[in-house]
Amino acid sequence: MFPMLRVILAASILASAAPGVQTVEGHVVNAVTGAGIPAVKVVVFAFPGGPADGYSTTTDAQGRFRIEGMEEGAYSARYTAPGFNPIPEPGDRLPPFPVAGAEPVRLEVKMQPLGKLSGRVLDATGKPVPNAGLWLVGEGRWCMPPACYPRKIIAKTNEKGEYAVADLVPGPWLVSAAAPASWNPPEVRDDRRLGWAQTFYPGVTDPQLAEAVMVQPGGEIWDLDIELAAIPVHGIRGRLLDVSGKPVPKASVALGKGFGPDFTQETGSDGAFQFEAVVDDEWRLSAIVAQGGVELRSAQSIDLKNRDLENVELRLAAPFRIHGKIIVDVPDGVPVPELPLVDLMLVSGTRLLSDAGISGVPMVANQGNLMVRHDVYPGLYQIETLTEAPAPYYLDSMRIGDQDASGWFSILSDAQPLTITYKLGGGTVRGSVEGCAGGHVLLIPQNAARRRHAFMYFADCGQNGRFEFPAVRPGEYYGFAMAGQPFAATLQDGSLLKKASKVTVEANQSTAADIRLITR
Repeated sequence: MFPMLRVILAASILASAAPGVQTVEGHVVNAVTGAGIPAVKVVVFAFPGGPADGYSTTTDAQGRFRIEGMEEGAYSARYTAPGFNPIPEPGDRLPPFPVAGAEPVRLEVKMQPLGKLSGRVLDATGKPVPNAGLWLVGEGRWCMPPACYPRKIIAKTNEKGEYAVADLVPGPWLVSAAAPASWNPPEVRDDRRLGWAQTFYPGVTDPQLAEAVMVQPGGEIWDLDIELAAIPVHGIRGRLLDVSGKPVPKASVALGKGFGPDFTQETGSDGAFQFEAVVDDEWRLSAIVAQGGVELRSAQSIDLKNRDLENVELRLAAPFRIHGKIIVDVPDGVPVPELPLVDLMLVSGTRLLSDAGISGVPMVANQGNLMVRHDVYPGLYQIETLTEAPAPYYLDSMRIGDQDASGWFSILSDAQPLTITYKLGGGTVRGSVEGCAGGHVLLIPQNAARRRHAFMYFADCGQNGRFEFPAVRPGEYYGFAMAGQPFAATLQDGSLLKKASKVTVEANQSTAADIRLITR
């Protein structure tokens, strides 16, 4: 996320004001140019509450607005305009402000202009490719839920192979393109069949080598052409079977990567399916079939490389419910704290960039028992807690059956209970970072399996740069500070972690950490 700019509030409140005649007026300006923004929709609503409870208006040609006849109380506001993003961004809650008194409440609001990106998609001969798919991912690194939720935009080229994408949030974007299925394949080379790969700017097929395009506020980047790469293709052939091992005819089998082009084939009378020209990459095969009023599913990750894949068996599975418990190490006579919510993320493959193939399965805790809210299918999972550990406890462990569930783990049936344990006795980490006022300090586990939100720690720097982390899980960490809001994807950035300090946290001990401010 980008550094959070503040909404400037100037309010003059007189205690003698009569209720029902209060006024809010404001000025919405371009954060880059300072010019007023016309036609901004302004909704001022009761806090707490929502837009449905509020007052609305639109800014004039100079970006000014005025709302009269408001009742006294605490309010917040929302601003929307084509080509602009509010500051803070959508989803971030603006601080409430009081409305009372005879003098109007005056608001000064800044909105960030969005960027634009345009170019062409070409094949290896330089020929423009019409109807090519475009996929854009925000953030400067590949990431995936639940640790990171990237922005995603999908577009297509026109009949001339040109594309134009507007309303891009300023910052780094990864851009990729793929030819439509109707586009003629490349010529055979050295007796090897070739196909058009999903290609990432500036012309690479490996997403880890992609170069982020930096979009400036209100900026426009022209002529960002992507030339599609031609790489070997192979076939994938197999059969779709039901839970008893019988072939499933006339069912749809999907092939995709979670981010990029998807393909489907229908099974034959013997349950057979085939994809004849697939570029070498990591793929996901999946199928959903309704039988007897039950939705059966199957998903399998495959690595296609230098050869055809034959006799792939895609077996459907019935849903089940998992159960478990939350254990809180509570001393005798001490009330049990409010238990956190848990989110279970189903993932097929480890390179997915969007939530295709990833489904949240919220769980709730009731007197220590975990209750799943939705059906679960066999697959690869991660756990994410939706709330922070109840102070002064820390999250100690996650286990599914007898296996550690801190990182990726598999669930095959409802016979594997989930256990989440919180403990007392965490360490305290404190210190100060020069130049960090208004920034953030992070503690990231050195153990890569735990390098996720549930086991990470975030703290704000005070005005003097001081910070403190109470109740930290004992262990080894990387510590660093960043100005503004940290990018979620930086948590997986190995080059950034190399600049971080190493911090050892011991149980029931206080640690003075020497942490410095670093940049990307």
